[in-house]
Amino acid sequence: MGIEMCSLVFENVLTYEVEQKKADWQESIYMLEDFTLNKDVYRNGPICFSFVQSLTDEKSGRFTYYLPISSPVVLADEGDFSFKEIFVLERALIMRQADQEMDFYAAYEKIKSYANARGIKLDNTYYCVLLEVYGDYIIDLYVPVIGQGDEE
Repeated sequence: MGIEMCSLVFENVLTYEVEQKKADWQESIYMLEDFTLNKDVYRNGPICFSFVQSLTDEKSGRFTYYLPISSPVVLADEGDFSFKEIFVLERALIMRQADQEMDFYAAYEKIKSYANARGIKLDNTYYCVLLEVYGDYIIDLYVPVIGQGDEE
């Protein structure tokens, strides 16, 4: 499970934002998938979500879910749903198959230790990319780098 520097780019992205408990992270995925069925658009990439820890509750935080879809959509009064033409993480540290850790936070802590040892400044937000393989998820964890980071 190595850590490396890379970027992440998705086009035509449906987003959904919610404040919720960390343990409930999968529930919003079903909402996002149902929403696409009602809008006649098709998923064409992995679901991704970002997480920002709540300052008042260590068990919850702000989740933003990203779902690449087949074509642009126009949304009117859709609540917590929105559309982005492009989603870009220019430079991030990535840990592939981070789900082999105890939880996302443990993987995030490993990336933070790696960055601290190399003088790399990281954003407080992390992104999980969920790759579906044979009915299970493989999770790649991305943590955006602030500034240039190192050139490894």
